[in-house]
Amino acid sequence: MNRLLAIQKLVYDVCCQIRLKVYNEDYITDWKSGFGLPVEGYIEVSGPERISDVEWIELDPVVVTRIGRLVPPKVSIILDEIIQVLQQESIDYQVVKGMVRIDGQQLS
Repeated sequence: MNRLLAIQKLVYDVCCQIRLKVYNEDYITDWKSGFGLPVEGYIEVSGPERISDVEWIELDPVVVTRIGRLVPPKVSIILDEIIQVLQQESIDYQVVKGMVRIDGQQLS
């Protein structure tokens, strides 16, 4: 649970997007700007899922910040910041097609 809290804080602090995939399903959630932990043993990105059913979660290191209607958005790459926090928390990860993937077995 401590790793999930660290990931939740990371997502909140750096304003990155997150999605997850559940075992035995082709369904991957849409990208969301955060996630919740509604009750013990569950994670909620676009709907509650048992943590034990999560195959992986991914963090998008590309952050797009809207500035205003007439100003183009600011695009930031925060891969180094994400990796630094994951290494500090001893969370193993992979970079898959530019996304930071964390195996679901580390979340329980």
